[in-house]
Amino acid sequence: MKKFIGFISLLIALTSPSSFAAQPNQMEVEQLMQKKKQLVLKGLNLSAEERAEFLPVYNAYQKELLKSNSQLVLIINEFAKKYDALTNVKAKELLEKWLNQQQIELNLKKNYVPKFEKVMSKKELMRYYQMENKLKTAANAQMIQIIPLAK
Repeated sequence: MKKFIGFISLLIALTSPSSFAAQPNQMEVEQLMQKKKQLVLKGLNLSAEERAEFLPVYNAYQKELLKSNSQLVLIINEFAKKYDALTNVKAKELLEKWLNQQQIELNLKKNYVPKFEKVMSKKELMRYYQMENKLKTAANAQMIQIIPLAK
């Protein structure tokens, strides 16, 4: 549980408003991704052979997911900068960007299902996507406490 809390804390640090001025460096991102990978591998309990097949697909998926999450950070940063003077036009623009980012992430998840199915059972895949969802939900729960609603 301590590892999970530490991971979530680092994940929140990557997306929280307090980190707007000082974005995490590459080493911090790599450490976060390594901790996440360790949690996932422990949660899946794969054999050495299964792990060898899973990891290349997992690494490619995480790389694309990180790009998507980086876009979310940019949207949150833009919202933070405009928070006190948010216009209807800017609010609509940010909403459209956010919805687009959400759709891209959903498409990514769907596109990777057949890739993961080649290297793991459907039950294992469901478990993996559940773990991803739990981690994202925990991060979102922290972010909603930090990021205010639009005025």
